[in-house]
Amino acid sequence: MAVKRLRVILGAVILLCIVFISKSKYDAKTPATPLQLEETNGKGEPIIVYEPTPEQASQESDSNKATEPPTFHLEQDAHRLASADDFLPHFEAVRQLPALTISEAKQTCTWPPDTFVNFQYADDSDWVKTDRSDSEIALRRSQWQDFVSNSMIPYAQVRDKFSGRGLVVCAGNQDTLSRLKVILRALKKLNSEIAMEVHYWADEIDDATKHELSTLYHPNSLYFNDLAGPHNILQVKKDQPFINYQLKTASVINSRFAEPLLLDSDNIPLLPPESLYTSTVYTEYGTVFWPDIARTRPQNPIWAITNTRCSTREYEQESGQLLVDKRRFWYHLQLAVWLNNDQGAYYNGFLLGDKDMFRFAWHTLKTAYGRPRKWLASVGVQNAGYYCGHSFAQHHPDDGRVAFLHGGLVKTVDLQVMRWNRDVMGGYYRHYKRALQDEEPGVSVSVAIKFDGAEYLPDKGEGVKVAQCTDMEDVEARDINEIVFGFEETFREIGGYWQLDEKT
Repeated sequence: MAVKRLRVILGAVILLCIVFISKSKYDAKTPATPLQLEETNGKGEPIIVYEPTPEQASQESDSNKATEPPTFHLEQDAHRLASADDFLPHFEAVRQLPALTISEAKQTCTWPPDTFVNFQYADDSDWVKTDRSDSEIALRRSQWQDFVSNSMIPYAQVRDKFSGRGLVVCAGNQDTLSRLKVILRALKKLNSEIAMEVHYWADEIDDATKHELSTLYHPNSLYFNDLAGPHNILQVKKDQPFINYQLKTASVINSRFAEPLLLDSDNIPLLPPESLYTSTVYTEYGTVFWPDIARTRPQNPIWAITNTRCSTREYEQESGQLLVDKRRFWYHLQLAVWLNNDQGAYYNGFLLGDKDMFRFAWHTLKTAYGRPRKWLASVGVQNAGYYCGHSFAQHHPDDGRVAFLHGGLVKTVDLQVMRWNRDVMGGYYRHYKRALQDEEPGVSVSVAIKFDGAEYLPDKGEGVKVAQCTDMEDVEARDINEIVFGFEETFREIGGYWQLDEKT
């Protein structure tokens, strides 16, 4: 009986000790609340489980904050940040965004079945038929995140290497130098005094050519940069004999200008380029990205890789012209170069060269970019009812004035066809087509990419090559003088028909 009594006393003492030890974990003024009393823990010992009060939970949370990683705020209007380094906390917030799958990224682009949409890539592209795997998307996403976090050149190292404003043209191979002469004459006709920097590769431009080009413009405003030289901020590779889209992104970032205006060699300015810098769009966004005719497919892997939801209100980018403030978007441009150069072998499988590398660098870093109010117009010729658009009319960001005529497809025309149009029909720039709703990007326009076999050409001989054309099938062709008065005469005056003149 005494033994039994001793066991009861001993058990009570043990219970009191456990309660005392458990209560000592918390402030005596805020006692914990028992939740559950288990009879035994396998050794015949009672167990009490405690839940902290709200005050205790708050105290524990505060003590753990010191060990938690810092959180970063995603800037909703990141494009308004004043300097490149102001973006660094924003970039960390971007890296912490939830990862999108292709299924999630593409579900926001659901055009009605009866709507024609002009996509850049064909239906038989492998990634169009079968979505890329989530593991591939995750790998590519982690690569750009690592690059942004660990491999970009700090802005402090370069901020004194560029200043001012100017045109940046990449030229040197094939016919680009002849086209560049047309641009220089056009600028002189516009009374423009904007500086220009010509980027080339190695021995593409010699001293005699530099001197010749300088005589066509303001000699003290024309500069040259060899992209192959070790003096460049970012080194770039040239891996093709002719088309090297990565040289354009490299030209922008290696330019001496703080606010470069990138211009393709086959792109003719029709307004003084200086006027673009004071536009409302550029002042707000620090960028102007002009639109292309095509849209990016919903299943394109780039949406998910960049954690961006597909948009039905967005055209692809047409980088025949591009305006950017490097002082604000130095890191964005580095990402564009990395996508186009270091990773070009992968991304060129579903992005067409340099143009959309810029757009998706901005999407990746969750930064809005400036766009002109009006969509492009197709410019070309109509013969015997057959329309062939060979150039894009791109507009001033704020209004309907045509700022550039980018002749991207002029190079594909047979010279016999060009000569007949010039000498017999009155010119190769006679007509245009403009969408009826060119200020509403959500409206899809029936755009065709087609081929001109010049069946209308009298006495067409053998060997006339087929040219590539654009068309807006639901729009009638109109006289180009409605949007650019007297351009055919201007084109002749500035040597636009240099191919025919050389042949002659």
